[in-house]
Amino acid sequence: MQNLEREKIDIDTNRRLLNRYRFVAHEAMHLFAGWMPKAALFELKCEMGRTVWENSLHVNSLYLRLREIQSPAFQKPADAAMVRLMEELIHAPDEGGIALAYFRVVVPSLVEALETHETATFPNSDLPSVHAISHMLLDLRAQLVRVAPILEQADKSGLVTAASRAWELYARELLGAAGGVSGLKARGPVPRSAPSCRIEFEAPREACRDPRFTNPGADMVAMPAENDYEKHTLEEFERYSTEVLAAETVAYVLYSVEGMPWEFEFDSARHLYDEVRHALMGYEWMRVHGLNPFESPQYLQVYKWRTQYPPIMQYCMLTMGNEVHAFPYRHRRVEAHQQSGDRLSEQFVRYDIADETQHVRFGKRWLPELLKHAGDPRSFEQYTEDCLKVWESQYRTGKLTINVE
Repeated sequence: MQNLEREKIDIDTNRRLLNRYRFVAHEAMHLFAGWMPKAALFELKCEMGRTVWENSLHVNSLYLRLREIQSPAFQKPADAAMVRLMEELIHAPDEGGIALAYFRVVVPSLVEALETHETATFPNSDLPSVHAISHMLLDLRAQLVRVAPILEQADKSGLVTAASRAWELYARELLGAAGGVSGLKARGPVPRSAPSCRIEFEAPREACRDPRFTNPGADMVAMPAENDYEKHTLEEFERYSTEVLAAETVAYVLYSVEGMPWEFEFDSARHLYDEVRHALMGYEWMRVHGLNPFESPQYLQVYKWRTQYPPIMQYCMLTMGNEVHAFPYRHRRVEAHQQSGDRLSEQFVRYDIADETQHVRFGKRWLPELLKHAGDPRSFEQYTEDCLKVWESQYRTGKLTINVE
């Protein structure tokens, strides 16, 4: 029995390791929220959104465990090398660099650490940790399988550059200096400086699309009449395919707003990936109907328009503007799809309504807290009214005013 106890991870080591895993997953949420609008390759952009959401699930499961064995639950690791690794990643020179550094360097090390931890801790006494770890491993292994062809696609598309590979090497050196994600491996030398390709990250004010998108900046036009079922439905789902714009807005907010409770980040990560799923729903519908979603107008000026306003205002216009006001239309569309016997379209819209209902709840829950956080004295009702005046006069009319600095 004594030998068994010496071989197992003690509780102090356990909490330190769990907190490192939590820190890696949490920081990766922020770096991908920041990078998502900037990434051009559509498949990588969507995977970044999914990573933000899945990481939020991992952080939350570790948070629930950590608050039982340490206080406060969230703590910055004492290891400066680990902190430097995660703080440096976001300054990658390009999307190829950030993808290689995280998915080929950090995630494999995290998987290795979790695999060791899963069997090295006390299997009964520490079962809550084992449960969290086993579910993280399920997601991370699947993630590596999904990402492999995306990285290959990025390489073939020229998005993996010499600078990308230099950044991957730098990340590997930083990870080595930290002793791997676990910190338990032999440590290599600390890099004296970052490579010359390092670019100080700034939240992007414009969203990017890859060259397959043939119509990135089209102006919004009126949709066909609803009584023209076929033409209107085509436009309806073509517009679903552009909802990456909403995901990019939530990503900008999540990255830009600091110091809010963890639950806000958790809800925002879900909101972000819901919007990615809605876009993918539009892609699926279009492909089923023999259409090319990459030919859809992308309306990138909407993202540029939103980002000239403070993050809280962007969040308010999205949740209290776009999402609140969509419900009457969505319910009419469900009825129209039912009457036409179009089960696929009906189910897609009903799932969208369920998601948007939750997003409105998020807005009503978090806007008052965001206003307090920003020191804005206006009530939720007054702030929403003020924001919707701008939303009504510009977004709904299509007369977007973009201030050029």
